[in-house]
Amino acid sequence: MTHQQLVARSVAAVITASVGFGASTAYAEEQVTDDENTVVITASRFKEESVRLPTNITIISKEDIERSNATQVVQLLKRVAGIQISSVSGKTTVSMRGISAEQASNNVLIQVDGRRLNYTDIAAPDLESVLVSDIERIEIIQGAASTLYGDQAVAGVINIITHSGKNKESNASLTGGSYGTAQANLNLNHALNQDWSFLLSANYLETDNYRDHNEREQSQLALKFHYLTEMSDWLFEFNTNHEDLDTPGALLEPDLSEPTQSRPEFANDYVNTQQDVLRVFGQETIDNNWKYAIDVNYLDSDIDSINSFVGFPTTTVNTTDRTQWSVYPRIKGQWQTDSGSIDWTNGVDYDHAEYAFSLLGRSNEQEVKSLYSQLFIPLSKRTDIEVAARYARVEDDLIDLTIYPGGISLKNSATAYDIGVSHQFDRDSRGYVRYSDNYRFAKVDEQSYTADGVIGLEPQTGHSLELGYERGLKYGFLKLSAYRLELDDEIFFDPAATPPPAAFFPGANVNGGRSERIGLMVDYQAELTDDINSGVNYHYVDAEIKRGEPSSQGNSIPGVSEHTANAWIDWQIDSISNGYLEVNYRSDRYQEGDVSNTQPKIASHTVLNSAINWSWEQLTLGIRVDNLLDKEYIDYAQFGGYYPANGRYGYVKLSYRF
Repeated sequence: MTHQQLVARSVAAVITASVGFGASTAYAEEQVTDDENTVVITASRFKEESVRLPTNITIISKEDIERSNATQVVQLLKRVAGIQISSVSGKTTVSMRGISAEQASNNVLIQVDGRRLNYTDIAAPDLESVLVSDIERIEIIQGAASTLYGDQAVAGVINIITHSGKNKESNASLTGGSYGTAQANLNLNHALNQDWSFLLSANYLETDNYRDHNEREQSQLALKFHYLTEMSDWLFEFNTNHEDLDTPGALLEPDLSEPTQSRPEFANDYVNTQQDVLRVFGQETIDNNWKYAIDVNYLDSDIDSINSFVGFPTTTVNTTDRTQWSVYPRIKGQWQTDSGSIDWTNGVDYDHAEYAFSLLGRSNEQEVKSLYSQLFIPLSKRTDIEVAARYARVEDDLIDLTIYPGGISLKNSATAYDIGVSHQFDRDSRGYVRYSDNYRFAKVDEQSYTADGVIGLEPQTGHSLELGYERGLKYGFLKLSAYRLELDDEIFFDPAATPPPAAFFPGANVNGGRSERIGLMVDYQAELTDDINSGVNYHYVDAEIKRGEPSSQGNSIPGVSEHTANAWIDWQIDSISNGYLEVNYRSDRYQEGDVSNTQPKIASHTVLNSAINWSWEQLTLGIRVDNLLDKEYIDYAQFGGYYPANGRYGYVKLSYRF
């Protein structure tokens, strides 16, 4: 297969994913003719070849991952339109739709194969535990998805799909790079018989990282058994992850002349994590009209840490213990009509979590139960309508040594509704409009530190409206979308709020008034020549506090950049080598938590990343350099505490496929 054919198939696959969602069955079949290159997505929570959800969906393919020579998930997400990335002491948060980094872990749902990475406390999902070598593709739903996914899917969903045992290729790699980075990785796939296969994945990483006192050592092991027949698809998985991370803490403004340093009060700080996951997934085809699926997940996470503050060193060791388990059964019916198929999905989500934090004598047992239904009806061969609804209840049994020493039971409920229309104008273009409700429940940290006199926070609720147009071009595609996201009773930390009695620091978690985000996204990708692919995207968002305290009403939402833009180019230099160059721009924004907009802004920055790969049969040698020009900038800042971004970082990766 020539490179031009590969590019054409890749572009066709992307168009199928991004333009074909609203097409009738006939149109989808015309666009996808090669099963090997079919893009399978899970926006319906079922494995299938086409999904009709009327919203902006982005696919990062396996080929995209390989040609970028990325070793971290964050490297793959940085070039996606509408995503803003922030890093704190080696851990990453991913923001969408004008949500601040401080609130991203509460409002952007991140999953691996349908298993939630988000925790019941405000800790960010651990993207660093996801191995790029394990990823088959990444699916990104931009916009509210509460009816499908429930709590925390306010601004969007990122679903990372990993290899299963049916993948016949095995690989091993060695990586060495800046800051003493060394990594070894193995993915071994083997077919046991016609139906059963297994995958063994192992990884070891050590690095000093960019800043002082930020050493990291990580070891991971995963085992998957996969059963696949014409009617059945079952996956049994176990993985374990151990990580030791020294945390350098924040810097004050005078410290920024030496951005790699760590202040003396953080000399003893660290976070050591042991996390184990068990998962069973099954999907069965009952007959021509019905199929069902079930997801069962269990997570056990134990953390030891020392957490100091600027000016307040400590040597107290804190422990955080989490257990989370979930059961997600669902059933889907499909009936063919002259205009297309009627698709009806119904499901129950059950989540149970236990959490304990030693420092504050804080613990919580949380139970969330949800019912949801989604219906697609073809109004004509070119037009689909989607309606969906969800009802959810949450119960928290909370103990906090300072605020609720005797314990308290908090109960709440929330509903969400969707209605959307998608119209296929012709073979290559479609438009859509979608109205969605969204919600999220307060997390244990937030419920435990509310303003004086407030017992429990109400659910955050919201509404979004999105318009989109997508067109497949002869050598690429164009995607346009505009949205309005409005949140009521938004849950956030307000430094001006009256703290609870016996508080450790000023401020409290509150239900704010109302906030609004109005945004526009443009994404264009093109094959410039037979050997050069390129892309450019832009995101604008006006994020504003519409109603709240007099000191904040009308202000910009802190932590949100009004403008982000990305551009990239991928050049097939010759038959064995390709080069990759990427530029990321992010405009200035107020510091996290600065609802009064009075503190100095975080300056804008532009960063260049580059990679080059050489492939000889099963062997690939890759070099990647991020922050090519060694730009100094701030990735995250809150209340005058600054976290510098990495300087120039490069590595060499040698991979072997067998």
